[in-house]
Amino acid sequence: MTLLREMASNPASPYRVELGHVDDLHARDSASEMPDSAQVRPVDASATVVRLHGKTVAKGETSKAPASQISPRKQEESVLEELPPFARLAARQGRPLRVAILSDFTRIPYANGAAFQTRFLYQELRRCGHEVTVIGPHDPDARPEELAPGTVSLPSLPLKTYPGVHIPLPLASWVYDADRWNFDIVFAQTTSLLVEFGLWLRRMKGIPLLIVNTTHLAAAYDVLLPEKLSKIEAVHGGLEMFLRRPYEELFASIYNESDGLVVLSEGLRRYWRERGVTAPIHVIPRAVQPEMFDKPLGADPYEHLGNGRLSRGPRLLCAGRHTREKSQDRLIRIFARHIAKAEPDATLTLLGQGPDTEYYKRVAVEQGVADRVFFPGEVPFSKMADYYAYADLFLHASLSETYGNVMGEALWCGTPTVAFADGMGVSAQIQDGVNGVLLAPGNRGAGVDEADEAFARATLGLIRDPKRRGRLGQTAAKVARERAHPRVVEERIADAFQHAQDHAAACGLRPVAERPKALQWYTTFRYFRPWTTFMGGLYLFGHLRPAKESEKQKKTVKHPQIST
Repeated sequence: MTLLREMASNPASPYRVELGHVDDLHARDSASEMPDSAQVRPVDASATVVRLHGKTVAKGETSKAPASQISPRKQEESVLEELPPFARLAARQGRPLRVAILSDFTRIPYANGAAFQTRFLYQELRRCGHEVTVIGPHDPDARPEELAPGTVSLPSLPLKTYPGVHIPLPLASWVYDADRWNFDIVFAQTTSLLVEFGLWLRRMKGIPLLIVNTTHLAAAYDVLLPEKLSKIEAVHGGLEMFLRRPYEELFASIYNESDGLVVLSEGLRRYWRERGVTAPIHVIPRAVQPEMFDKPLGADPYEHLGNGRLSRGPRLLCAGRHTREKSQDRLIRIFARHIAKAEPDATLTLLGQGPDTEYYKRVAVEQGVADRVFFPGEVPFSKMADYYAYADLFLHASLSETYGNVMGEALWCGTPTVAFADGMGVSAQIQDGVNGVLLAPGNRGAGVDEADEAFARATLGLIRDPKRRGRLGQTAAKVARERAHPRVVEERIADAFQHAQDHAAACGLRPVAERPKALQWYTTFRYFRPWTTFMGGLYLFGHLRPAKESEKQKKTVKHPQIST
């Protein structure tokens, strides 16, 4: 029954074994497959042999021409090209790097794309011998085993809107001690003013700084408002003037003080260029981890939901944190108004949890589909592949994604996908009619209604055309491996690291720590004042819409932590 359900549910699933092997798409020399002897040993430019993948290779051996006809520089470049990207960084530096990752999470309190990517980067850099330090807010709920070795926890305050999120602040004297911070590069994967700490380290110590843009405020700022206030146009106008525009101007100036900005789509590159960012911008997608999404399928996770209803009809799946900017409520309404009657056995499953879970449940009740919309909650990351593979379609209505990890995971699993074009992360991942269906989201009023109807028609069309679903799913899995395989992402990150170091050197940074005390005090005030002011304001603003007690998650570990 499980096998039959698998084949009927997701037409791409019979291809999962074939597509799960990526040998034909990428060389099999990722960092995860390197023996210890090759992971931490830098390449010696003067040596006659080096160790590559556990084998002794003479310089020039990787080239077709005799070694005697190749210059030492060409030989060295040839050998470097054979190394995995992060090992290549160590070879060029002559030693492993000391890398600081600024993160809004020192552990993973809930499914979160930025936190998962911090874990990926931490693991892969460490695997190649680099020394990595995660710097973020103190999390009072974190167990010791959930924290990565070497984690530095800054003083913090809880953000009431988001249970599990804490706001880092420079409230201890040791934070101001420049002598304790000694890194080769800082990678700021944060959406908060913790990035000011990275700017301070750059000015104070001359450390290159690479920043990742992880939030698109234009589509997400209203989530901090209570539900009633979020419906008032005047309130949005005020936020546009006093929050969004100043925020964008502030971050554009921050990015311009860095040695490079990492964005997750071409749309965001254009967005920040239009807002005056002149620093180098690197477009780097997020990696999907094969060890999680290429493993053999487990049991059908839907069979215990809906008293058997999900075993009969089309299964529609949406995944993500339950907050209004993700627009899951829009999906519920589309399902209720346009899909449920046309497909009496169809169901919609909303994986995840968040401040708006109860609100979404009320919407399902109001729309008359409470018995066909399921809320399994947040499930372990290790089970996500089963939910994707056993679904018929993945639906995505969010317009706020800088990338959309769940979208990338669904495509990797070969799950046919219907989504709204956002000009950012989703649009970067889906080619309409090639690896999914991409639709215009519409503008206010009638335009939105028309877009909802078009979304429903596309969904119904795929439900009734299994062959097309199969073609889209197969292409989705192939394309996802070509753009989001860890080796591909590591190549781009390593390149961004190298460019950031070169940019810092070209800027001729003179560390303020070597200059008069008065200048050091001024520099500290310049960067720590906005950090403290903004984050303190965010802490107070979070009290406008605190999470209910029922929304707070229990202290359980559902996801692979940074330390594992």
